[in-house]
Amino acid sequence: MPGSRIVIGRHSAAGLRAEARELADDLSPVIGRRLPIVLGLAQRARPGDIRLRLGAVPNVPADGYRLRIGRAAAAAASSRAGLFDAGRTLIQLLRQHRWLPRGTARDWPRYRQRGLMLDVARTAYTRQWIVRELRFMAGLKLNVLHLHLTDDQRWGITSRRYPDVVGHQPLNRADIARIVAVARRLHITVVPEIDMPGHMAAFLAKHPALELKPLGLIDAAHPTAYFTDKLDVTKPAALRAVRRILDEYLPLFPGRYWDLGADEYLPLGQYAVFPQLATYAIARYGVGATESDVIHGFINWVDGIVRAHHKTLRVWNDQLGGTGVVPVNRDVVVDWWTSASVDGDLPTVSPGTLLARGYRVLNAGWYPNYYAADVGPISGKADMATVYRNWQVNEFDGQELRTGLVTTRQHVAADAPGLLGDMLAVWGPLAETTAQTAAGIRPRLAVVAQKSWDSPRPAASYAGFLHLLATVNP
Repeated sequence: MPGSRIVIGRHSAAGLRAEARELADDLSPVIGRRLPIVLGLAQRARPGDIRLRLGAVPNVPADGYRLRIGRAAAAAASSRAGLFDAGRTLIQLLRQHRWLPRGTARDWPRYRQRGLMLDVARTAYTRQWIVRELRFMAGLKLNVLHLHLTDDQRWGITSRRYPDVVGHQPLNRADIARIVAVARRLHITVVPEIDMPGHMAAFLAKHPALELKPLGLIDAAHPTAYFTDKLDVTKPAALRAVRRILDEYLPLFPGRYWDLGADEYLPLGQYAVFPQLATYAIARYGVGATESDVIHGFINWVDGIVRAHHKTLRVWNDQLGGTGVVPVNRDVVVDWWTSASVDGDLPTVSPGTLLARGYRVLNAGWYPNYYAADVGPISGKADMATVYRNWQVNEFDGQELRTGLVTTRQHVAADAPGLLGDMLAVWGPLAETTAQTAAGIRPRLAVVAQKSWDSPRPAASYAGFLHLLATVNP
């Protein structure tokens, strides 16, 4: 209404001014004008004011908020992220009606991490495209953007240390700085991933001396056993290259996480092809050590570097099984995507076991979180109507066959302390334009948001949910 303002307290103006500006900017196209920002919570509220308060809120977790609506609207939270989400709720309400319903709401997400993984290695997404998706994500209260920056097909980020490995149309430092800055304002954590020590064909094409070379027999029993995508982590020169890569890229991303990937490195079928790994494992870790300990030891070594930069390491789950003597450090976060590793022959550790061992686990399971091309009998895109009706974040599912059959299903307790949340994973190459990808993933991101916030379903049917989405987050 005329005369409405955004009011913040003088004692917390430094922390709240940015939140008030963001809210004023985003409200402007909804209500047709930009609300002024004023200091002074002590003064009497005017009808139509929006008042923001940062401080302890009884019975509301740190990532939640309380919203009271009467003559004025009052949002309170103990974190700036909570206040930001309260603002998203106000915007959603005003997009449905030109008035706000009276009452009090206390709201918070069930799961702490809710997000999108984007494969920018196989597909060259522009900075502008990624920023648009960040803004859409913020409207859904999603808070994690995982950038898969490198893979066999392409090194998708510029490099000063290794400029020869960089692919076409990479994200440069200015792109990364802009993405990180926008994400910070929207309270979205950017998680960078430089996939190592597997999936390094783009790097090894220019640095073949660092490749894990076959010393064992390659025969008819192992027709696909040797891939030129593995860094030889037994070589000091390879470890020096890893450290250079980390030293270059870690400072570009101020968020709390660094993702190593560490997936699809060594299935059982390749052990005989690389006998030097078993020799190295025993020499370094003692009797009883196996090839699995080589990758586990590498993960732990990188973990030490990442922790020295005050960050937390993340890895995919499929190389955490196998026998040996070296467990992966418990501080490493596990992004769970599959119940079977490369070639399906290396046992993986179940989500329940990982949680019981003290790991924190994010659900990025192929079903229903993959947005990818169909691969043989495997479906790349789950039916979201079924997911909306029947699936929950504590259900860890393997691949979905194109017949609709899900190959595995594992449940953990919905309130398991280490269960972090859910993530849509967009993998390339996709037989579609990036504009088509944006349109295709938006309803899926909305389902991720709904399931990981875990509030009551706002619509009985998926069609009704999509109609509501078009209204509140167009």
